[in-house]
Amino acid sequence: MRKLIRTTIAIAALAAANPLFAQDVDSDESASSTPERMEEFAGLMAGLFQTEPLTSEQQSRLPMAEAVVGQMMPEGFYGKMMGDIMDKMVRPMVSMFATPEFILGSRLEVEQEAIAQLGEAEQVEILSMLDPAYDQRVDVILDVLTGKMGGMFSAMEGPMRDGLSKAYAVRFDENQLNDISAFFATPTGGVYAKESMALFSDPQVMQASMQALPAMMSGFGDMESSMKEAMGSLPAERAYADLTSAERSRLAELLDVDADSLGEIVKPPKPIDETAPDPEM
Repeated sequence: MRKLIRTTIAIAALAAANPLFAQDVDSDESASSTPERMEEFAGLMAGLFQTEPLTSEQQSRLPMAEAVVGQMMPEGFYGKMMGDIMDKMVRPMVSMFATPEFILGSRLEVEQEAIAQLGEAEQVEILSMLDPAYDQRVDVILDVLTGKMGGMFSAMEGPMRDGLSKAYAVRFDENQLNDISAFFATPTGGVYAKESMALFSDPQVMQASMQALPAMMSGFGDMESSMKEAMGSLPAERAYADLTSAERSRLAELLDVDADSLGEIVKPPKPIDETAPDPEM
């Protein structure tokens, strides 16, 4: 079941495009340092998007921009919209990983082919022995996950509204903001203001995005070989055996360790095409 939970979180992370969830959720060290790591990660990401302070002219337009954005993103809108997206995306995706065959694969030390040869009723019978509430457990996992994600997106709403308001104040002058506000005051404009953000979660848009996913992912197919080729002109990474005596002495001094133990401390470089083994979950 932990395998299902980790798979569910990974799917949610992919759907939300949020790398914070890529950490190992089973790691005690990770769990104890999560707030600090998240704060550090947030600061790192924020540093990638440096912004100039608003000019006095832009600052004067900010109240108008805030009013416009308030019509587009009313209180509670962002959390509900993103919660709906997560629910629509995660539930169908997780259902593929919540089958008896998948769960049994993580509970039994047998070949996957042996499980696949069992009939569906037999798989359910075995799984019911191991977990009488397996079908309810999946729903609980999903409910908790979508609830947590909804809360996360609700917490993002204020900063999102603030950032969007500043962007509008920078990108639109006073006359343009007045025109936008006047349009939003019309019946059609009022509907557009409420629907403009929600359009990104419309089933038509989501379906089109999913249809484009194979073409997008195909671009990663030769990523490994491209990386190897691009790194071909770089000096090779060095193992302990490649270090000179002087380098070994200096490394031991820097690490404050016995020089004789360096051979065990310095890990050999991994080839770019070497993948770490999948830990038992």
